[in-house]
Order: sequence, then structure tokens, then C-alpha cells
Amino acid sequence: MTPFGGERADVDRRLGVGREDDQDLAGRQAGQRAAGLQFGERAEEPAGIEQLRHTLSRMMIAAILESGQPERLYTGLSLLVSAAAEGRPARGLVSFGALASLLDDAPPAGDTFSRSLHELRETARELDDCRLYACAAAVEITGASAEAIAARLDGVMSTPRFLREVEGAQLVVV
Repeated sequence: MTPFGGERADVDRRLGVGREDDQDLAGRQAGQRAAGLQFGERAEEPAGIEQLRHTLSRMMIAAILESGQPERLYTGLSLLVSAAAEGRPARGLVSFGALASLLDDAPPAGDTFSRSLHELRETARELDDCRLYACAAAVEITGASAEAIAARLDGVMSTPRFLREVEGAQLVVV
């Protein structure tokens, strides 16, 4: 039996093998540089990357707008409006918490944030490829006005149908 630590004597030093903490290259590899960005080496761009970028840039974005918090609702609408303004299809499903805020007729006087939220909703309505739908269950349970929905949103849709319509889209819940 070899005493503890005696295994080192069995290592052939001509192999160029160092200790486990040594990061040096083995002797026959000394002429090769290590791969990495610090040496200016980069992988070539894969074939078709431009097509992938174009596909991703046109990928639909969808949001389920649930929060009644004005800041969160504004963020969700901004996401949809920004995407649609850049040519991406954008769809939103306005659910329970957000429905009342988006159906409000006019913001309170002097409330700059609410006015901005209403303007953002109107911008969404004006964009060709941005659609906002009221959640069918939310409309039924809250008793939302059909006239208000027609005036401010693009219609009513159930959640399962919405999810089928936006299948494959980037989906966020706000």
C-alpha cells in the first residue's frame, strides 16, 4: 500500500501535466492560444441570423392587463403601443382589475397621470396593429357597459379565445 501523498511519485513529469490548480497548457499545446474574447476571437455569425432577427422583430406581443394600479396599467399599455408603433402586432386583454380604468370616460381634472393613461389608450386604438379586448368574464361579472366597450376597446373576447389568437406571441401579464 502506498502511503498518503505517495501517488505523486507515479506521475511522469514529461507529460507536462501540472497540479489541479495550475492553469498552464500542457507542453504540446503551448503554441495554441486559449479561446476567448480577450484574444479577439469570436464565433462567426450563424447562417440565417438576419432572418431570425427579422422574425423576432415581427413577433406578436400580447399582454393580459389585470392590474388596476395606474402605473402598472400604463406600463402594460406602453409596451403594446411601443411594439405596435414599431410595426409589431400587439394585442391586449383587459381583465377585471384594469377594466374600469380603461373604460373611464374622462380623467379627473388636473390628474396628469390619468390623462396620460387615457391618451395612451387612445393611441392604442389609433394604431393599425394594436388591439385591446375586454375579457368576457370581466364584462359579465362587472356589468361593464357595452357602449363604453365599443367606444374605448376593440370588442370582447374570452381568455381561452384570446390565448388561441395570440399563440406563439410573447405574452406578459401586467
